[in-house]
Amino acid sequence: MTKIMLTRHGKTAWNEIRKVQGHSDIELTAEGIEQAELLAKNCPLEKVSAIYSSDLSRAKTTAEILAQKFNLTVQLEKNLREVNFGDLEGKTLAEFEKADPQNFYNFFNKPDELKIKNAETFQELQARAFSAVKKIIAAHHDENIIIVAHGAINRTILCSILEIPIRKMWSLSQFNTAVNLIRYDEGFFTVDLINSTAHLAQNLS
Repeated sequence: MTKIMLTRHGKTAWNEIRKVQGHSDIELTAEGIEQAELLAKNCPLEKVSAIYSSDLSRAKTTAEILAQKFNLTVQLEKNLREVNFGDLEGKTLAEFEKADPQNFYNFFNKPDELKIKNAETFQELQARAFSAVKKIIAAHHDENIIIVAHGAINRTILCSILEIPIRKMWSLSQFNTAVNLIRYDEGFFTVDLINSTAHLAQNLS
């Protein structure tokens, strides 16, 4: 059995002002670093064989903080990047709603129909994300692994595992450094935990 801890990166300045990040390479805030440190301190996995991360800084830094605990080197995987939001990147949600009300509605209510100029669709994101996860699992039979990625991509991974339509992806919350625990055994996935931030209730002392 392979155990996977799928987590989202810590908080960024763009998270705080609700600005769309996508492939934009935004660093963690001081709070985001503290969140990652709390996750490392209170990690639900006692032993980890490998840590994989999106190559974007916010995920990579989160993963590196986790890696220090387990004396591991982070393995970067470009296909774990957040969805490419194209022309939407760098805009706040308020700006998005004002500029394109119909697409703003589709973003949250019909993400499977969302089409942003120069952007990936969520279907394309799901395909590359789940392919990357399956490749990682295949390389780590009967081991514990950590995958650090992003809010939207984590949702599409969970949708794949749980066979939930992409239209319902926003019903799966993914807070900063949220923990999702997944088991893979003989071709079957089991989800034990979704969107846990219990580690953030602990002190750094």
